[in-house]
Amino acid sequence: MGKVLSTLKYIQASVFSPKVPLEKRVTYAMVVCAMLGELFGFIESYLIGLPLIAVMLPLISFILLFFLSIWGLKTKKTHLFASVAISISALILFPMMFFANAGLHGGMPYYFLVAIVCTALALKGKTRIILFCTILIEYSGVFALYRFYPQGFLPMSHEKAFIDQLSSMIISSLILFTFSYAVSEQNSHDRNTIHQLSLLYERQANTDELTGLYNRRYFHNFLKLAILTLGDTGKLHIAMFDIDDFKFVNDKYGHPFGDTVLKQFSLILQQSENAGITPCRYGGEEFLLLIPKKNREEALKLVEDILERTRNQIKLKDGRFVTVSAGFITCTEDMTYDILLQEVDKKLYTAKSSGKNRVIS
Repeated sequence: MGKVLSTLKYIQASVFSPKVPLEKRVTYAMVVCAMLGELFGFIESYLIGLPLIAVMLPLISFILLFFLSIWGLKTKKTHLFASVAISISALILFPMMFFANAGLHGGMPYYFLVAIVCTALALKGKTRIILFCTILIEYSGVFALYRFYPQGFLPMSHEKAFIDQLSSMIISSLILFTFSYAVSEQNSHDRNTIHQLSLLYERQANTDELTGLYNRRYFHNFLKLAILTLGDTGKLHIAMFDIDDFKFVNDKYGHPFGDTVLKQFSLILQQSENAGITPCRYGGEEFLLLIPKKNREEALKLVEDILERTRNQIKLKDGRFVTVSAGFITCTEDMTYDILLQEVDKKLYTAKSSGKNRVIS
């Protein structure tokens, strides 16, 4: 029993998983459903007492499709397998059973619809068009033949014809439902994959790869929007940070250690990321912090706390601690985006030139 379950799990993962291309899954589903349909058709034909040829044809078809499915599992040529499987079923087996099951009087027309759906879903390009046209011409021919030469088809009583039509309708409905379900699952899987990729690409476009903070591109767009809505959101403050003597750190301890310092400072900024506060890496060792909806004193205190945590937490290899300088400004409604950044940059320059390790507001 365990071996059977493991085999079924393998088939499900390698054939019917949403990760498997839709054409491949539809083809295998078609073969499996056709096999079950032929098996039920054999049982039904036997139970209602149809002629021997009408009983044997579904059984022969079942055996043929069984070996065809084994070949399909082994071959990697999915398109070839689909073409062969659909051609044999739609162009040979179904028409033969159409003759053996009372033509239009029986239930085989339902299977013709299944063949058309399989062709549309499992095949591509010229093969799909050619096979569709061939099926349409062949089925039109056998329908016309039944109309003008009904004695060429095995007869069936009204009661048996009703049972055959009912059984064929149920079997075909199950097959078509299976295909529709496979397509729906594939579409759902594809939509989810596209959504996840979209989120990934959006994050990659808007975040700094090293620190995980928002990058300059995102901050520019966000700040412009924040300025436009300043009248609605109330107060808005900007702080610009620069790690002191960062070039010295890179030159003495190497760029990998410098990257570590950048990431440690980013974590300190992220710890302040609440109530709409947005940090970003502006470039190199420069960082920006957008602080909305706080009083000037509260916002300035937040910036001073960041400076204090930096000089207490980020340590160099020689025992000294890293420090940062900061410029701070409160945005007013008459300020434009460019003016705001220019002014906060001037504040930062003043902090750097007046001794570093401080905030100038």
